[in-house]
Amino acid sequence: MLHQKPLSDALKLISPGQVQAVLCKNTTSDLAHMLAAVNDMQWQRAVTHIWDLLPNQRQVIADVVKTLAQVSFELWPAWYQQDELFIESGLSATDALMNQHACSALQATREHISLPWLKTAVQACQHQKVPFLRDFPLNLQLTQLAFALESDGLILTISDPQPSSHCLLGLAKAATWIASHTNSRIILILPESLATSNELESILYGAITLSTVESVFQQPQTSQEAKHTIFPIHGRPHPFSPGEQKLDTLLAQDTELASLFKFNQRLQSVRLSDYVVDLLWPEGRVVVEIDGYRHHGNRFGFSSDRNRDYELLISDYIVLRLPHDEVMSDAEVAIEKIRDVVRFRRQQLPSLREVR
Repeated sequence: MLHQKPLSDALKLISPGQVQAVLCKNTTSDLAHMLAAVNDMQWQRAVTHIWDLLPNQRQVIADVVKTLAQVSFELWPAWYQQDELFIESGLSATDALMNQHACSALQATREHISLPWLKTAVQACQHQKVPFLRDFPLNLQLTQLAFALESDGLILTISDPQPSSHCLLGLAKAATWIASHTNSRIILILPESLATSNELESILYGAITLSTVESVFQQPQTSQEAKHTIFPIHGRPHPFSPGEQKLDTLLAQDTELASLFKFNQRLQSVRLSDYVVDLLWPEGRVVVEIDGYRHHGNRFGFSSDRNRDYELLISDYIVLRLPHDEVMSDAEVAIEKIRDVVRFRRQQLPSLREVR
């Protein structure tokens, strides 16, 4: 059985442009294990996509392009790891002109950028449209979106235990093609039932077998949890977490809490483990985590959360865990829980009692 540390060590050996297959008992549940390992490797960004049913080769590529386009749209205008490069709305003539100028200036410093694609993609985002551009070939869109996101890799997950032979062969070709065109590290999470697939022979060499147990909670994925995401996010609510987005809105309206918390902050425990926490009040050393079922509703996620809480506890942090469903159904209760913890912490730390 590969635990988190050995898994991250194995994944560190993946070179840009390489496909690494990982065989799992429960691919969707084990995605949480994979993301924890990626976090341990301190990747800047990893984009994920899940297929319940594996499509043909061309659709696999199209789905990845659409996912990169959707993630890029959600992160807009923070492309190329720059928060102030573009103007978000750009609906006025002046804003649109400034964005066009930013495109030209960016292309002048980065030879790999396609200026026609960038101008068209920026214009789409300005008009609140996902930059999946049918007038541009998929290979161009793939490379340009990967450049815009500047991610370290893609984590592609197949839930389908027995895809058809032609789809499996198409997956092997598509994964290799995507890795080559984006120069990304591709982690391909596959069911153990495909371990002897002849169609996947080209990408199964050196595969990692991740033996885990089934989910202990047996909770279904909620409709609000997307099939794709990007991880980690720093300094802002996660664009694919409705719970974080909702809490951000309510916290901003709360005079007592508005100035305290920052979203998706990296911190280090006394055990020298690095964690990205959903919400952090740095001065009060209070952490708030919003737990969805996909990444927390399995034995690995449960165990990982307990160890994380232990390390944060001995590092003098208070951790409040809020179920994602609770935040979505009754966010006011979630806010009151946060308020209670803040007031409790202020009673513990006299230096914070007068801080408002």
